[in-house]
Amino acid sequence: MSRNMSGSSNLLDWLYRDEAAEDIFSMTCTFRAWTRVEIALSQAHFESGIISEAEISSIKKLELLVTPDLSELQAGIRNVGYPIIELLSYLNKKLPEAHRGILHLGATTQDIMDTALSLQIVAAGKLALDQLAMLGDAVENLVEKHASTLMPGRTHAQQAVPTTFGLKCGVYLSELTRHRDRLERAVQEAGCVSLFGAAGTSAAMGKLESEVRAVVARELSLNNVTIPWHASRDRFIELTNQCANLSVTLVRLAREIIDLSRTEINEVFEPGGAYKGASSTMPQKRNPVMSEAIVGIGLEVIAQAHAMHRAGEVGHERAAGEWQLEWKALPEVLIDTVSALKLAAEMMQGLGVNVEVMESNVDLQNGAIMAEAYMIELAKKTGREVAHSLVHEASRLSAEKNVALTSALLELRPQIKDELSPWPISASDYVGNAKRVCAVAIADWHTR
Repeated sequence: MSRNMSGSSNLLDWLYRDEAAEDIFSMTCTFRAWTRVEIALSQAHFESGIISEAEISSIKKLELLVTPDLSELQAGIRNVGYPIIELLSYLNKKLPEAHRGILHLGATTQDIMDTALSLQIVAAGKLALDQLAMLGDAVENLVEKHASTLMPGRTHAQQAVPTTFGLKCGVYLSELTRHRDRLERAVQEAGCVSLFGAAGTSAAMGKLESEVRAVVARELSLNNVTIPWHASRDRFIELTNQCANLSVTLVRLAREIIDLSRTEINEVFEPGGAYKGASSTMPQKRNPVMSEAIVGIGLEVIAQAHAMHRAGEVGHERAAGEWQLEWKALPEVLIDTVSALKLAAEMMQGLGVNVEVMESNVDLQNGAIMAEAYMIELAKKTGREVAHSLVHEASRLSAEKNVALTSALLELRPQIKDELSPWPISASDYVGNAKRVCAVAIADWHTR
């Protein structure tokens, strides 16, 4: 679907916001979720003998209603400050006159809204997990394909020792595996029924409160909890914490792609076609626009997750203003998480890898990247301190004279070629357990 500019308040959302996730939290779908909860509550009342078969039959037909023009209800909702009175007024008008006034028995506004929000969270969580699976599969393919693809490992932004691109991707895959497990738990735990009445005592429900809550949980496929949580937002905060944690990984991944695609490094490039990432004034440019968008969206998730902590500062049995912050922050976190995941999956599925450039970059500094390897091997003969001092001086000479590190080592210690075996040491032989780590990362992705 194409996006209407008038439906977004900023360019980032207009370009990249996932429409399926956004739809879950639209006012139309939210109205339907409220209605579903009211119907489930009435089903519980029917099974408890509180309302008749004819009444529940009429109420169930409410789910088939076309959602009204919500702008017509907005004035009334704004006047009350909450939507459920206007919702009930609208729904009652759609019932036969004899069946009016039996909705919402024993519940409070927050019961309906929180339970509906749980439904939306579960739906949005499924979208996020689906996109996370696609991203993980794309990264897994890179791990498998490039387990032996030699490239420079970098620490403090400088070349350090050889590694493989597969291992680099394997680290991200391992993070995504853990994020998947944590997000699954957080989504599952956040999907709870809230039916505890005005201040959590369930007094208005009477002796049947447990049975009523159990039926509503069954009808909506939500967790049946027995302790009120109007003021306890820890489950929602945990969910947004996990979204923020995941977003940190997405931002880190995006920034790595940005860095590795720099002209001077040129090891990877984003997928694209004509004018993808183009500059309006520099025709040669191909900016990493997907990565840049992921950074922007991911940082927004992290910021809104912090807002959820403030929204959790609820006093007494019900909120007085903090809840309103949650109305905005929680949907934003979930929508943006899905959006960032979707974009990251698309990017990694089509990521270009310059294998030859990676391998040539290993030799960018005349073999200096192998300094540790020579030090470790020489230390077996001389001890670490002597070996470190010698290789440090050889590295200085190599850079100063623009000669190979091996030449500088031979100049300082001619016998070194007889002391070390093999001589010279190949970069491809100094990647340690890279291939094994890649295999473990792939196995974990499939089994955890």
